[in-house]
Amino acid sequence: MHIMCPSTGGHEEAVISWRDTMLSPWEITIDDTTEGEDAGFLRKCDRMWRTSDADVIAYLHSDMFLLEHGWDVRVLHEFEDPQVTVVGVVGATELGRDELYKVPYHFTQLARAHVYSNLVDAEVHGIRETQSRQVAVLDSCAIFVRSQFLSRIGGWPCDSYPNSSHCSDLWLCCMAARHGLRVHMVGIKAQHKSGGKGQVGTEWLDARGGDHMMHQAAHVATYNQFRDVLPIHVRS
Repeated sequence: MHIMCPSTGGHEEAVISWRDTMLSPWEITIDDTTEGEDAGFLRKCDRMWRTSDADVIAYLHSDMFLLEHGWDVRVLHEFEDPQVTVVGVVGATELGRDELYKVPYHFTQLARAHVYSNLVDAEVHGIRETQSRQVAVLDSCAIFVRSQFLSRIGGWPCDSYPNSSHCSDLWLCCMAARHGLRVHMVGIKAQHKSGGKGQVGTEWLDARGGDHMMHQAAHVATYNQFRDVLPIHVRS
């Protein structure tokens, strides 16, 4: 496994939490590029994967703290099932409302439902889960993916999505569904201090239309590209 963090700064404490609680000394790469399109989330994710020879690529946000000793063993255990291609720590069993594609588009039709995690504030987001389960979609705060699968699908969608983290998780999980593969969440104790883009990240987004614009564009891209698999409802 190769741990990678597309960061615009402020990742130091989070990295300590990953390193102090993993059982094996996995390589950690931080891409803290802040200038130009190379500083965008998708470009960083794609560049990191293409320069690694690990079987599993871990993408961890700079504000994601892993608090459970041996979290890496639990993640890799999920990949012992060859049908599991993407793993995360926050997942939902439903992606997309039943009215999707039946009524005029609105981004809320792509909402997640029945969210499971073992975050310190899990109940704020949904339901606490300390074990593992199959889900429809994950949150990009912590995603682990087979490198072989990224190769199969041509890497991250740098040319068809805004160059940010918005809907990158939806895209990856929809691609897994399209290929008949499974997505799992595992209930690792963690803390996501969300909203931590920092001044540099905010300024980078503002120069490209702003976070809200990228959020809207990413949802439209997901809506247009995945009519063949959405909505996804996992019954478990």
